[in-house]
Amino acid sequence: MKSRWVAGVVVAGALFTGCATTVDGSSGVDPSDVRAYQSDVSVAAEQSRIAESSRAAEAARTLTVGLCAQFTTTVVTMLNGYNEFVTKLNDVQSYSDMGDSSRVVIDQLTAGEQAITAKLVGGVEQPVQTLVRNFLDRNRELVTAVRNEYRAGLNDPADKWIDARNKAVDACGKVAG
Repeated sequence: MKSRWVAGVVVAGALFTGCATTVDGSSGVDPSDVRAYQSDVSVAAEQSRIAESSRAAEAARTLTVGLCAQFTTTVVTMLNGYNEFVTKLNDVQSYSDMGDSSRVVIDQLTAGEQAITAKLVGGVEQPVQTLVRNFLDRNRELVTAVRNEYRAGLNDPADKWIDARNKAVDACGKVAG
């Protein structure tokens, strides 16, 4: 306990002595030192901005690759389901003879849309984001055509769906390539 008291007195004495001492002279800074310091600060700020931009671009690329992986995998299942539906519709020539095939393809297209939408988040690179959103719009149109049992009117939404799919797949291919 006594050693703590002695240590406290020594520290207090050193502080008092240090604060009581004056220093003669004047302060001044060489203007070239100021310019060099400002230049160093500017360079550091630019390097920080570049690093942050690089991290943001890397994050966007990661999100885009994730969306494209989901999209390209899911769209195959969606296309296969739709092709099976069309083959059966062409065979029977009537929605009423399709059984639950319409419901099955609607469910497949809707599930695919939900899986893709889950990966379509802020930060995904353009034009991939726009092209995938366009595909999803065309998907909803195709679902509506099937739900409304369009026969002659099925080709137009299907053609637009396929065109939108191809454009999104091409954009995803450029991301991966």
